[in-house]
Amino acid sequence: MIQTLFWIFVDLIPFFVAFSVEPPTLGFAIGFVLAVLIYLFQKKRFGEVTTIITIKVFYFFCGFWIALLLPSFHLFDFTQLFMYAILTLASVVSLVTKKPFTLQYAKKVVPVEFTTNRLFFVSNFWLTVIWAAAFALSLICSVLYAMKLVSGDIGVTLVHVWNLIGLVATILVRPIAKRIYLNKQG
Repeated sequence: MIQTLFWIFVDLIPFFVAFSVEPPTLGFAIGFVLAVLIYLFQKKRFGEVTTIITIKVFYFFCGFWIALLLPSFHLFDFTQLFMYAILTLASVVSLVTKKPFTLQYAKKVVPVEFTTNRLFFVSNFWLTVIWAAAFALSLICSVLYAMKLVSGDIGVTLVHVWNLIGLVATILVRPIAKRIYLNKQG
């Protein structure tokens, strides 16, 4: 579990760094470079790249050019909205391509004998569905906050509630699936 969270955190580093740097053009440039470096590292180390980091490479590339060509448009004002839009998109894309993003992280930390079992895929599929719903609900709250339809306190609180539901699901689903697998093995 801790290792999985570590790899998820690594994929979020470009966001944390990019949105902390001013001017936005420099922040997006740094985010792009970090996303590309993580992309290359994942490709070399694991043979595949997570859907989330792939989308971030594209996002930071586009963000850099928008910040450069339209400096009066403040993309950083919509950080939370963009982050949840990317996470929602990555979750949905990973489900459509039958490569659930939670599976991509789980494969990095789970013994190979579990990864070939159908239950491993099914549990990660449903875990990704839960996260996709949590990200989508967080996106809706971010949109409502960006449009000033809800206060910042309410918007941020709701975003964290949805993320907590995803985190609780992550904590519960994998041990339950592992127990089912071990019971089937006898």
